Order: sequence, then structure tokens, then C-alpha cells
Amino acid sequence: MAHLEQVESSAKAAIVSENPNLYDLFGPTSLKRWERLVSEGELPTNQELAEIVEANAGDPLPSWLIELVAKGLRGELKQRAGRPKQNALSEMRFTVAKFQYTRVLRWLQKRKQTIGLDGWSVLQRNGWWQGPPHERAARIVTARWLRHMDWKTFLNKVSSQQ
Repeated sequence: MAHLEQVESSAKAAIVSENPNLYDLFGPTSLKRWERLVSEGELPTNQELAEIVEANAGDPLPSWLIELVAKGLRGELKQRAGRPKQNALSEMRFTVAKFQYTRVLRWLQKRKQTIGLDGWSVLQRNGWWQGPPHERAARIVTARWLRHMDWKTFLNKVSSQQ
């Protein structure tokens, strides 16, 4: 009976390696996913490492994972210092926001010269309709495209990239 279970599990492992599903490729404890992330320089935390080992305990562990576990046990597993890199989607959203910022800023500057920035009474009560044109434009854009970012942070990042 035990021999049959071993044959079934090894056959299942062979099928998974030939035809991986989304969970095999992107699951939080997937060996394929973590092999890719480690090769890109991202290291798991000790908690994530424990979960990976527990989830894959029935399978032979690859040498790269054993090496990571050994480093983790020795306390040599360190994360990169600093803020993590932005993913591609975040970078695209920031690029769109920066483009929209220049358009909104030009519109507000023209409006200030022609009819002023007072606006309707409904607008005057909103927090994003306060301050000079560059602040207003930053508030409008971050409210639409970068909800996780403060308008001051947005302006700092825009000015640092110029």
C-alpha cells in the first residue's frame, strides 16, 4: 500500500512539473515561484521560509532551498536594505500620473490667469481645491492615480526625477 502511494505521489509530481497550474507558479509556498524570486534577488523572511519548507515537506527539497534554510538558521539571511523596488504596474501608474499632472497644472495656471482659482462654492470647500496651482494639480492627480501616495511625496518624486 505504501509503495502505491509513493508511485502516485511521484507520478503527481511529474505531472505538476510538466503542466504547472497557477498555484504551482504563483502560490505563496510554491518552489517554482520562490526559485524565480531568489534568482531575482528577493529573499523570503524566516516565517515565509518555514511555511515553504512545511508545505513542501513531502517532496525532496532542492539544493537552493536547503542553502537558504541553512543561511536562515545561521542568521545570515538578510533582506536588502531600503525601500523595495516598484513593480511595473506601479511605475506605469506613476508615469501616467506625472503626465496628467503636467496637463492639470497647465490648465490650472491658465485658469488662474484668466478667471482665477476661486471656482464654484462646492469646489472651495474641498481640500484638494486649496493652495497654489502646483499643489492643486498634485492633489487632483494623486487622488485619481496614486491613492497610496501623499501629494507632497508625489511632488518630491517628480522633482527628483527631473
